[in-house]
Amino acid sequence: MKFKAVIILMSLLFISEMEAQNIQGTDNGFNLEVTYPGQEGKKIYFGQYWRGSTYARDSVKVSASGKAVFSSKEKYPEGQYFIYIAPDLRTDLLIGNEQSKIQININSQDYLKSSVSGSNDTRLLWSYMNKVNENERIIEALNDQLADPKTSSQKKASLQKEIAKEEELAEAYIESLLKENKTSWFTTFLKGMTSVNLPYPNPKTEKEFTDNKNFGKAHYFDNINLTDPRLWRTNYMTSYIDTYMRQWVEPIPDSLAIAASKLVAKTKSNEACFKEMLSYMVNMSTTSDRMGDENIWAKLCEEYIFDKKLKWIDSIQMSGLQYMYEHIKNNRIGMRARNIKLTSMDGKTIETNDIQAEYLMIYFYGHDCHYCLEETPRIYNDIYLKYKDKGLQVVAIDIKGSDKKEWEKFVKDNKMTGWINAADPNNKSQYWMNYDTSYIPSVFVLDKNKKIIAKKIDSEALKHVFDHYIK
Repeated sequence: MKFKAVIILMSLLFISEMEAQNIQGTDNGFNLEVTYPGQEGKKIYFGQYWRGSTYARDSVKVSASGKAVFSSKEKYPEGQYFIYIAPDLRTDLLIGNEQSKIQININSQDYLKSSVSGSNDTRLLWSYMNKVNENERIIEALNDQLADPKTSSQKKASLQKEIAKEEELAEAYIESLLKENKTSWFTTFLKGMTSVNLPYPNPKTEKEFTDNKNFGKAHYFDNINLTDPRLWRTNYMTSYIDTYMRQWVEPIPDSLAIAASKLVAKTKSNEACFKEMLSYMVNMSTTSDRMGDENIWAKLCEEYIFDKKLKWIDSIQMSGLQYMYEHIKNNRIGMRARNIKLTSMDGKTIETNDIQAEYLMIYFYGHDCHYCLEETPRIYNDIYLKYKDKGLQVVAIDIKGSDKKEWEKFVKDNKMTGWINAADPNNKSQYWMNYDTSYIPSVFVLDKNKKIIAKKIDSEALKHVFDHYIK
């Protein structure tokens, strides 16, 4: 079992800053009293975690007697919170069902001797953190001795045994803590931070690496209850999901989309968690600059959003998603590209899916587009000339091709020889229904089976694509 201290993120985003109320909480409300001598007049913040960020919920000035009181008539949602005084103090709290009589006494001489009452989950968290810090200090001191060149071989062997013993003691302590408090919010919180044990801690063969990968992917969330909304109010939930999607799932757009959909499905029994997981995955993938992540949000929209009448998605948001979806629904990475019937410069009819090539680049541009004037020579010189003998063909489509003279001039001026230069002067193909040409130039790279392997990237990114596919 791995263990780690909780880290405080110090960027504060305000969601509210309520006036301090020096009143006693009720059993149904929230009351936190902080005693911190020597901080009179300073502002202390009470904040929470949500989706990987920190938010200030309240702020109070420390009184002349060294006290600060945070009160609310209503309980706060259970989760991980923190108190902060710049720059001296930052520490986490676990707020569970006990909220009405929390008292914290900060020992300014030794923070590890600070105490808390009225919140058993916070008390357990602090006990755990103190034990981890103590264990790390001991192991660090032993490692310093181990690294000393003057340390004898016999002494090194002894030190290694001591380190192993300390690690065993720390692990035993944590296991005991979890066992004794198995129904607590603290245990759920700590288990959520605990990585699963892989079959091979030190893999040596390809099979062992593969077995670890498969096991880790299948059991990654064994220690996390995805239907517990409290975990979304921690500092690790979203990073845990991101790590899973980036390191454990195959970096193939369809694989990522399927994995995201499965995660959302696991939360459906809890409406709050379903909302959090679905909205997080959609937001993450719609704002991602990684090619192919659109497959994630498109699949989630198809399965969980469109025609589902979710009350927390309003008409404006729905219209925005539908607008974005219409642009990419038929041209996502991994899809077979739709055929386009075009007219070549000499008046012949051509169809893109009839063009035989190991790699076909469909290049949409406009002869009066300023950026197209810059990008076209780069694609021709840096990409086409380098890879044409390795199976690359380009069909260049002037979407403003109704003006044939300007079209011909653009082709001649940019020396686009060797390319299949075409247009759809009468807009009969309705290419915009199957290809996203909302801005130009717009590039789609197809393999020999006409499957889309890259799209909407510039010449610099195209170099990396072809370097990857063409060895």
